[in-house]
Amino acid sequence: MKLVFKSGHFRLENVTSDIRLRLSKNAHWSCITATAYETVQLKAAAAFRPLGDENAEKIFNRAFQTHYDLPRLPPLPELDPHQMEGLKWALHRKRSYLAHAPGAGKTAQAILVGCLASGPGQVLFIVPPSLTCNWEREIWKVTEWVGRFPTIGVVPLSARQNDMAWRADFIICPDSMLTKPWVYEKLVAMQKKVIAVDEASRFKDSTAERSIAFFGGRSGDRSYPGLFQAARHVVFLDGSPMPNRPMELWAPTYALHPEAIDCRDQNDFGYRYCGAKPNERGQWEFLHASHEAELRVKLQKDFMHVVNEDRLSHPERLRSLLFVNQDVRSPEHKSWERRHLGQLNLNEMDEDASQGELARYRAELGERKIPWVAGYAGEKLADKNESILLFAWHRNVVEGLAEKLSKWNPGVVMGGVSGESRERDMDQFQRGKKKLLILNIAAGGRGHNLQAADRVLFGEYSWTDELNKQCEKRASRRGNEKAFTRCEYAVAPGSLDERVLTSIFTKQKRVRSIIG
Repeated sequence: MKLVFKSGHFRLENVTSDIRLRLSKNAHWSCITATAYETVQLKAAAAFRPLGDENAEKIFNRAFQTHYDLPRLPPLPELDPHQMEGLKWALHRKRSYLAHAPGAGKTAQAILVGCLASGPGQVLFIVPPSLTCNWEREIWKVTEWVGRFPTIGVVPLSARQNDMAWRADFIICPDSMLTKPWVYEKLVAMQKKVIAVDEASRFKDSTAERSIAFFGGRSGDRSYPGLFQAARHVVFLDGSPMPNRPMELWAPTYALHPEAIDCRDQNDFGYRYCGAKPNERGQWEFLHASHEAELRVKLQKDFMHVVNEDRLSHPERLRSLLFVNQDVRSPEHKSWERRHLGQLNLNEMDEDASQGELARYRAELGERKIPWVAGYAGEKLADKNESILLFAWHRNVVEGLAEKLSKWNPGVVMGGVSGESRERDMDQFQRGKKKLLILNIAAGGRGHNLQAADRVLFGEYSWTDELNKQCEKRASRRGNEKAFTRCEYAVAPGSLDERVLTSIFTKQKRVRSIIG
């Protein structure tokens, strides 16, 4: 009996009728394919890996974890001990996930992997669009530590193909551009030594276009060979790899290191680790958590390198609710809350739940808090000469706050503001020439060092608390010598605002039980 690979499928040959009967209950061998996202029985195939022929083993070597000899590393006094651990972890493995708390220096580690990894090829960094400038600056700084002066190409956010240096040593690609044909085709053809993916939780949904382009699969009329398959090293980076629930870990783990979760497909993973429950229509939902300790051990055995905040010498973050001293809700809003708030499952609130009337009243509440929040921030700026990061969720709230606080000449970070303008405002804030930055959570909550801040104020907050913590960590970072950073959340008392925030603060326990 042996497992062979033919015509894109694994098949068992020379199997007795008794064994074939027993196997047929667990696996349809004709459906086992080589591409991870088309593989419906990878778990069964892995169980019979010892029976595989040489051709089948080549497929498994692409799908499963590979270890390399650690290259000789130069002295790197710029790195903290946990960064050196992460660097060695990534260089020793074909696939790795650096789940280091915000501010732990993941960017520097990924850049050094690109510099020190063995073998030929280019280095590809896939990053959120708002962070391309930040990554370019970090590359120039970090590569000097090892005496490297690479050429850098940044994929433009448009079809200006002639402006792109595709042969550069390091390529920075916004993740929003992965599915553009003129970008994807170049990246697939590129010989890639290292791929590093920043804010990797953005690839948590296996059906999203960028996930399909990266992991491989089919979308509409188009098939995508996975971008990551041929790279010597693939490194995922995220301070919040699990924003809400364990199911968000399945897609990257199954694609990069399926052995870590016993090759469980999405449903099997959901039944084991996601507290599967049927909804009112009888469909299984994977919105909860189960067997957290077991999942934590499996992920961190050979795939995920975790550094939590306890290992970082960063200022403590003091979180508090800041109650608006007036009821800003409209009569219609209060009536809606009386009729519907008791029916909401607040324990499962996240950004996906903010839809329909719920989203409308949430947005209305943000707008109605603008005068109070602007007044409070203005007092702190005037009376205490503080430097403040002011976050909001909705674009019109950011704009409203900027208008109310215009006398302070605030910097504004949100979609539509150029990268150059953002970097200039942030640099002025860091040097004390601006005292106020008003940031959209999605655009300004990740990747930037803003430790000059004395206070982090939320006029609105995200319903995914990991995003809120990312925003807080912009200020609580290395270089901030304050004893603590004050993080305040402006909430309308007694409203949806207060009840959701109180609930999401309690969900931190779920994340810590798995990630740490």
